[in-house]
Amino acid sequence: MPKIKRKTIKVKDSKLTEEWKEVPKQITPKSNDTNILNELKQALKLLKCEFPLNVHEHVTEEEVFKMEKHCYEWAKKFELITKKTTNIEFKLSKFGLLICYIFPTVSFERRCLAVDFFNWLFFVDDLVDKKKDLKGNPKEIKILLDKFKNILDDNPQSDIFQNSISIALWDVWARMKKITNETWRLKFRNTISLYFDACYLNAHNKQSHSIPNSIEEYIKIRRNSGAVMTSFNLIEPLLGIQLSYDLNIQNLMDYCNDHICFINDLYSLKKELVEGEVDNIIVVLQRSNQYSLREAIEYAMLHDYGRADNYKC
Repeated sequence: MPKIKRKTIKVKDSKLTEEWKEVPKQITPKSNDTNILNELKQALKLLKCEFPLNVHEHVTEEEVFKMEKHCYEWAKKFELITKKTTNIEFKLSKFGLLICYIFPTVSFERRCLAVDFFNWLFFVDDLVDKKKDLKGNPKEIKILLDKFKNILDDNPQSDIFQNSISIALWDVWARMKKITNETWRLKFRNTISLYFDACYLNAHNKQSHSIPNSIEEYIKIRRNSGAVMTSFNLIEPLLGIQLSYDLNIQNLMDYCNDHICFINDLYSLKKELVEGEVDNIIVVLQRSNQYSLREAIEYAMLHDYGRADNYKC
């Protein structure tokens, strides 16, 4: 582990940012950063593990095509695809293929429910990051997220029907309610509320150029901002089972959540460095610990690999 002195930075006296500290907006680029990012790109290729479709006897190429077709048609139906760039990004996401891998044995109807929810999350993330009146505007983001909460509380306001992203959530939620009980719905509301709160927190702290005080605090926040737990929630209703959330299951879910977010942080690192994003483990390590780019990447990888050892059979 790199031995670097930690920089002391004053913590903001605010309930919202009490565990975050102010940092300069930009990281001064080093001359070899481009080479390091290129090395990272090559290293990430080694992480790919593309299973052929035939590993799942229940999934065929025709089924994947059918699912991808549904993805696109659902997004178009609710007018979520409005720009050529969004259309391209959406098709590259291949959520239909992902859902076929995750839920190979469930019915087409239930796969559609899962993929539509994934799609909805994709467009929420796109809205928050790119829409002019939302990007960099925590107050407006909170107004939108509160509308989503009202829908999930079965208390939608009349103005949601003027908003395509809200109508899309209303459609998904109505279908979820048909196959779930109130106990599950309460759990799901709580989980997705944590995601909404994390979205607002990240927007607020990006605006104020703040980051978590430690990698442990970052991981705790990232577990919610990645929306992974909301996806885990779908396992029970889609498979028709009830999980016993003992400590071992919870720890495993936490690790899987953290690992997915970690890999996502690595893939999006170059883009987020350019855009001044703070919701990235490498950025947090660079700014809070005064690590170089290489040191931050190496530390993060060792941290992730170390935790993975706990789950080896």
